[in-house]
Amino acid sequence: MNLSRHKILVVDDEEEILTLLSDILSGEGYQVTTAVNGLDAIERIRKEGPFAVIISDHKMPKMKGTDFLATAKELLPFSPRIMVTAYQDADMMEESINKSEVFRFLTKPIELDNVIHIVKEAVAHFEEFAQKEQDLKEKDKLIRQLSQGIEKSPASVVITNRKGEIEYVNPKFVEATGYTFEEVRGKNPRILKSGFTPPEFYHELWRNITSGLSWRGEFQNKKKNGELYWEYSSISPIFDEEGEITHFIAVKEDITELKNTEEELRRAKEQAEEANRAKSTFLANMSHELRTPMNAIIGYSELLEEIAAEEGVAEIFVPDLHKIHEAGYHLLGLINNILDLSKIEAGKMEVHIEEFSIEELLKEVMGIVSPLAENKRNRFEVRVPPGLGNIQNDRTKLAQILINLLGNSFKFTENGKVSLEVCVKNVKKAEWCFFSVADNGIGMSPEQQAKLFKAFSQADPSTTRKYGGTGLGLAISRLFCLMMGGDIKLVSELGKGSTFTVRLPKKIHASGAADSPTP
Repeated sequence: MNLSRHKILVVDDEEEILTLLSDILSGEGYQVTTAVNGLDAIERIRKEGPFAVIISDHKMPKMKGTDFLATAKELLPFSPRIMVTAYQDADMMEESINKSEVFRFLTKPIELDNVIHIVKEAVAHFEEFAQKEQDLKEKDKLIRQLSQGIEKSPASVVITNRKGEIEYVNPKFVEATGYTFEEVRGKNPRILKSGFTPPEFYHELWRNITSGLSWRGEFQNKKKNGELYWEYSSISPIFDEEGEITHFIAVKEDITELKNTEEELRRAKEQAEEANRAKSTFLANMSHELRTPMNAIIGYSELLEEIAAEEGVAEIFVPDLHKIHEAGYHLLGLINNILDLSKIEAGKMEVHIEEFSIEELLKEVMGIVSPLAENKRNRFEVRVPPGLGNIQNDRTKLAQILINLLGNSFKFTENGKVSLEVCVKNVKKAEWCFFSVADNGIGMSPEQQAKLFKAFSQADPSTTRKYGGTGLGLAISRLFCLMMGGDIKLVSELGKGSTFTVRLPKKIHASGAADSPTP
């Protein structure tokens, strides 16, 4: 106990008693103030107080000790009062207790140990009351802060009793619902029910909170004017010191605008999906309609080339017929790409799983793309280790992916090198095939790479003007890879070339899905 901070007031008209008590208490570390009568002591309380303990003689001139201590009780209600008396008179003691609420009596002749013991008790009593007073002040301050916070809260706050009858609502509740506090006092919050929430919802809520649990959820409620609104509520029980539920508190946030936005987004998403399906259907139909005459144009151009050769006029007609033939093939490729994309977007593209030789597929692909290397004087390298074995996946789509990647590398590389490297690795206890197509062509910047796999998009608009293309090939290739349980990764640097790596499971699951390996 820190005694130095406790001040004690000693009042007695006998100088000897004052000196004795002052010496005893000072020796114990207390700060002692003395007064010779009640009036003098009252003045000291007003000027030098408060005091932790007040000690007063009973018989004093000008004011009896009982009267002084009664006044001291009014001035310092938490300071214990000790009466010093030379004799024990029952009536005097009763009067002192009733009038002054005396804490203890100290009898003369004064004994050292008795004084110290009684004063320590009084100081402990004072500290207890002082702590309680401090706790009450802090609680009052906290209650005021909470009250102000609830009153000014941007959320509605409702407090009900154990029966669910409203005892308090804050101003935000009044603003949100249109009901005044007087209109809802004693009512159940069910007055806000919209009629669109099933009874089971409320039964579950009530079971939750009456069992001592908190509840959170959304309501669609009705304002006083009949307008519907949405709110997110958090409802919790309030317990007393014995752990019994006495009240419930609900904090409610109006989420009507959020719900309206969600509904608008949902409708917009449905409309966009419907429009996308319509677009895909249109493109598929259009592609089918165009493919038939294009096949005829390509076929007749080949036939006319043969006739021109037989009639000896090949030098006159074949160059133009060859241009028709190549343009037809180019347009047919575009139509096929559009048809593939529309099927994928419409969810109608299927993966046809079959087991086939990786080496046989690569021979087929190399036979198709090798002539492209000669067009721009590129060197074509193929690095394939022996014993690759078979892969179980969609043969046609894998061939289309590799032809597209190699075709792009040849297109964007001149007097350079294009390579195809294939390997099989064990990743996460499964075999994966990696097909890497690398070139030292024009390369791409990070900004160009970001939009590379988007349909109808190329790395740079100038690329389309210089090299041609529609921006569909890579988008379709990546979608194919994803459908086949794999993916495509790109590493590229502007002016230095690009490397595309296709990774596919060597054995695809029946669903077409596989755990993707770590890049």
